[in-house]
Amino acid sequence: MSIQQPKFADVTGFVEGYLGQIYQRQVNDSHTRVWCEQWWRHPEAAARLDALWRSWEQLHRDERGGLSHWLLQHADPHMDRLFDPRGTFKYCSVRHGHVDRIEPLKTEPSPPELVKGMAEGGPDWFYSTVVEFVEEYLTKIYRRQVVDVSGIVWCPQWWRHPEAFVRLEALWRAWEYWRTNASVGLSTWFLEHADPQMAKLFDTSGPFKYCDVRSGHQSNPSPLPITSELEGMFTEPPGLGEVIR
Repeated sequence: MSIQQPKFADVTGFVEGYLGQIYQRQVNDSHTRVWCEQWWRHPEAAARLDALWRSWEQLHRDERGGLSHWLLQHADPHMDRLFDPRGTFKYCSVRHGHVDRIEPLKTEPSPPELVKGMAEGGPDWFYSTVVEFVEEYLTKIYRRQVVDVSGIVWCPQWWRHPEAFVRLEALWRAWEYWRTNASVGLSTWFLEHADPQMAKLFDTSGPFKYCDVRSGHQSNPSPLPITSELEGMFTEPPGLGEVIR
């Protein structure tokens, strides 16, 4: 069985020779859609477009709707993220070129006892812990303007928020799984896992509600109030167990 060679040698050839030709948009003097000609200077853009290239090489060969699936389920969502004026190209424009103002999300060192007590990755995993994954990969990919702005929040001590810890650990585990899929893996991880999870964490009414990057961690919202259920409320009605069995 012969191995099909990719149509484009690398992501640069794909963006210049294909993607940039089909996604023709008005990006000059636009406040609703942005683009950076030096997209490769943005880690998030480079990662997303590389994922798009790899998924295209696989799906466009599928005559049962592969190209349509790629456009709707991969290309459109990724391009919407890149065109978003609040995203990775926030300060760039076609008129003024690349502007490097967005820094990686700030993190503060977690307590040694936390690192010792957390779960470790498998023997073939790229990152050994969720802290390593967040500090060395995630915060460098998801660069957002989170200082002195409304509508998006982040806490440098994310590990002090139980919800954030659980979500980011889940993201790490999903990334380690999907990265092994050379075609649609990272595209799927971005769109089905990372984007929705990060939207929850960036949400001003979410777990980082009282925190900000300038002042650091402030406090956690209180746990949801819960009272004990009424006695016997969840007891099976007589005979129900027999019916179920």
